Amino acid sequence: MKVEVKNYTYETMPDYSDCVEGAKEVLMTGDEIGLTYLPDVVYDTKNDVSLHLQIITPKIFNDPEHIFPCVIFVQGSAWHEQNLYGNIPHLGRLASRGYVVALVEYRHSGIAHFPAQIIDAKNAIRYMKAHASTYHLDPEKVIIMGDSSGGHTSSMVGMTANTTLFDEPMNEENCHVKGIINLYGAVDITMPYGYPSTLNHQMADSHEGQLVGYDIREHMEEAKKANAVTYVEEDFAPMLILHGTKDKTVFCQQSVDLYQKLKEVGKDVELYLVRYSDHGGAAFWKEEVIDIYDQFIQRCLQ
Repeated sequence: MKVEVKNYTYETMPDYSDCVEGAKEVLMTGDEIGLTYLPDVVYDTKNDVSLHLQIITPKIFNDPEHIFPCVIFVQGSAWHEQNLYGNIPHLGRLASRGYVVALVEYRHSGIAHFPAQIIDAKNAIRYMKAHASTYHLDPEKVIIMGDSSGGHTSSMVGMTANTTLFDEPMNEENCHVKGIINLYGAVDITMPYGYPSTLNHQMADSHEGQLVGYDIREHMEEAKKANAVTYVEEDFAPMLILHGTKDKTVFCQQSVDLYQKLKEVGKDVELYLVRYSDHGGAAFWKEEVIDIYDQFIQRCLQ
């Protein structure tokens, strides 16, 4: 087959039609979802500290203007400075299901105490909604998701999104979400032995103590403001919880207690105990589990 040399478009470029002995074919339908990774997008600046998003955008060849739901993911880090890149491969697998995914950097506990992390994640939602056309997302179809300390943040964001709590709006957009996904979240900083491998549990220099900025044992009532269970009576979207049964970092009883309290007050909540799993890892990103995320999101968006 011969072609002329000219300025082809996809539509005018002829399909190669020669019979090639031994060659095999794969059919492109045009409905496949491709992904683009946009690193280190600044969404806000606090006290000269730039806060970034890692954004993954899907695209359909036959429908390049297609609008997708959005998943805001809060990366766990014991509330310390986050590794913003380690989960990108996993999140790409979720994005390939047809979601814009934005991983949030928040002010860590070394520079700002609770509730700065909640405030920042809410404003990350607002940023994405304000730039919906840029990233081809539907601002009315947003899910908040996070793991470990990010599970704490995502739960707190979702559970208080319809209130004025922990909120300093950066623009006129709302921070409402359609669903909350909490992966092995550190949702109770006052639980005795809630962090099995933390020897200085609740002391001022513990992870949770650094989050709030004091010795939790001496300010237990104040610390409850940072517990998700405190807000179970608020009006918020359905929640999906997953937690490993051998989690030595965040005791799975934290998720069980939150689940049972949410059920008690009539909230829409699902709990999956990931048998034999430790704190995160591949078990939370296998196809069976991504199916769980996908199905939950789709139910929330109906």
